[in-house]
Amino acid sequence: MRERLLIRAVVRLLTPEEGGFQGPVGKEFRPNWNIGSRTDDGQRALDGGLVRLDDAGPLVPGQEKEAIIEPLLSEPWLHLTQGMEIPMHAGARVIGSARILEIVRI
Repeated sequence: MRERLLIRAVVRLLTPEEGGFQGPVGKEFRPNWNIGSRTDDGQRALDGGLVRLDDAGPLVPGQEKEAIIEPLLSEPWLHLTQGMEIPMHAGARVIGSARILEIVRI
C-alpha cells in the first residue's frame, strides 16, 4: 500500500489585481501546485492536490484560511517540509499559494 500525505496549510487566493480569480472558490477545489517537479525533458510540471477548507464558506480572493491539501500522488510531494510556501495554479496561471504548517503521512 502506498503512503498517503495530508498537508495542513494556510491557503491564500490572490486578488484580481494580483492576477487571481474574480470570485471565490468553494469549500473543496482541486488546483495544481508548483512543488518543483520536472517532466522527463526538464520542463516544470504541476502536481494536483485536493484542497478542503477547515471552516464553512468559500475562500474569497485576498483571504487566507487553514486547509488540508491531499496530493493526488504522494511521491512527488515527499520532499516538502514545514514552513515551505508553494504556488497554487489554475493551468499555467498562479492564483494563490499555500504555506505548509504540518505534513502527516498515513
